[in-house]
Formats: sequence, structure tokens, C-alpha cells
Amino acid sequence: MTVIDPELLTFEYRLQYRGVPGMEHVPRDYPMRWEVTVNAAGLNGAGGAEGEMVQVGHAVVRVVPKAGMINLFITTDSADAEMAHIAQMLTTERPDLVTEYLQDRGDLMIVSALEILPEYRGDRMGYTILHAILETVGRSVDLVVVHAVPATSEDSPAEGTPEYEQATSTLKAYWQDFGFDEAAGEYMAFAKKRILE
Repeated sequence: MTVIDPELLTFEYRLQYRGVPGMEHVPRDYPMRWEVTVNAAGLNGAGGAEGEMVQVGHAVVRVVPKAGMINLFITTDSADAEMAHIAQMLTTERPDLVTEYLQDRGDLMIVSALEILPEYRGDRMGYTILHAILETVGRSVDLVVVHAVPATSEDSPAEGTPEYEQATSTLKAYWQDFGFDEAAGEYMAFAKKRILE
């Protein structure tokens, strides 16, 4: 594991959005999908040559502005299973989260992916990256949701196996330590104001 001073991290944010964000959009076009690449200077053991930037991790988050003022089911279509599952969880299993945090024009953030390259894992690097994202594109977010399951890749354990269950349990514990609470099933949520106060 290579320990990197968080002050040496560089965050590159990318958003592609059709039109001007606002309530006049068709709700399924409403979520803003941010891609975040995290780099560090190749200095003091961060890998690479001195001054060269090396990638440390990558994240994808979606922000749904004023999520409590729209029908979350309409923000989904057959091509967006992630939004459909989260809308189902929030509206049928945990409507209390919508009432408490989103009903008064609150914004919702969904952490779709957060990956740290293996050589940079540890030392709470995932917490550092999520905190930075919350302080930039997530400044007006009231509720954050994460699906605490292993990423889908050829190296990932198959769903339903003991390895998958162990990985899910580890991820839940990791995010619980950050401040997330169990929401429903493998979903976890937290109110941003509780974390950043």
C-alpha cells in the first residue's frame, strides 16, 4: 500500500448534460451523472516519475436535484436499473427518508461507483475521496445512497456465494464507519448534514 497525503490528490470532474438543469426537464433526464478521476503526483512513493500524475481511483455519482419534488419512478426507464432499484427502495421501503430529507426541495446523491486502485487502498482513501466529492458537486445534497455490494467485474465473486456475502458485509462495515446507516437490503444511506457538521 502506498500512502498518499490527501493534499496531493487532484480531482477531475466530468459532467455531460443536455440542456440547462432544471425542473422543466423530462424527469428521466434529470439526474446529473458526474465522473470523477482521482490522481496524485508521482512524488514521495506515489508511484511514477517525479511530477508525473498517476491515477489513484475513480468514482461515479449521480445527483438528482430537488428529488423530493419529482416522482422518482419517472426518473427511471428500462435502461436504468440502478435508478429504478433506488426509486423502489426510497418510495416503497424507506419513504421516511424521502419525507425527512428530500421532501423540502432536497437533493439526492447516489454513489454508483467508487474504486480505489489496489496499490492505493487503505488509510481511508475511499472516505477522503467521497468527502471531497461531497464538498464539491455534493454541496447541496441532503441524502446520499450507496449500494454496498462488490463491483461487477470478472474478478468479483458471484452473487449468492459465501465470498460475495463476505465482500458485501465488509463493504457495509466500511461505509457504516463513514457514517452510513442501513436503509433496506444492501442499500445504505446518510444525511449529509450529520457527516459534515
